[in-house]
Amino acid sequence: MDQLILVGAGGAIGSLLRFQISRMQAPRGIPPGTLFVNVTGSFLITLFIGLSVTGETYDLLCTGLLGGYTTFSTFGFETFRLIESRDYKAAGANILYNVAGSLLAAYTGFKVAGLIL
Repeated sequence: MDQLILVGAGGAIGSLLRFQISRMQAPRGIPPGTLFVNVTGSFLITLFIGLSVTGETYDLLCTGLLGGYTTFSTFGFETFRLIESRDYKAAGANILYNVAGSLLAAYTGFKVAGLIL
């Protein structure tokens, strides 16, 4: 039961953070809020894992907080909307920036964890 409370509490906080950040909207093109949460979330989760965060702390921060904070489904929907509006350049850039940015951020988080330890 404690694990469910930790994951739920972290998820609630992460979702509220994402909601606030997702209000950053560009008039057209790549949605900056979704890109920001996906890239920063990728950095943070690999930082925490690289720092060997486990147990209840992992449940709260990685599964809960960052699970609620990052958003693959919104990324997919926003990319679909760009394609639907025939903004193929922005759709391609959105895919590239989210995927490459998240991978680079994950790599950086892991390296930063190594420097801390």
